[in-house]
Amino acid sequence: DFERGKPILLDFFLSNTQLSSDGYKVRLTIDGSDKRILTQWTPYYIYGLGKGSHTIKLELLDQSNRVVPGLFGEPQRTIRVR
Repeated sequence: DFERGKPILLDFFLSNTQLSSDGYKVRLTIDGSDKRILTQWTPYYIYGLGKGSHTIKLELLDQSNRVVPGLFGEPQRTIRVR
């Protein structure tokens, strides 16, 4: 559970690749509609989530913004804000 009104720290780990604006990227999707592109491997804060359950999904994209296939290519988690 996360406390409402507090930022939520999103941190992830990549191996065998580096992120850049013209190379591999990570697409962050929050609740199926809010999509952001991450081009640096740094901790990322999520602000403004309301009370209740929220789905966080990460996808590794290639240079052409296509999802990179693989067993762990699209992790998705549900979190709860109280």
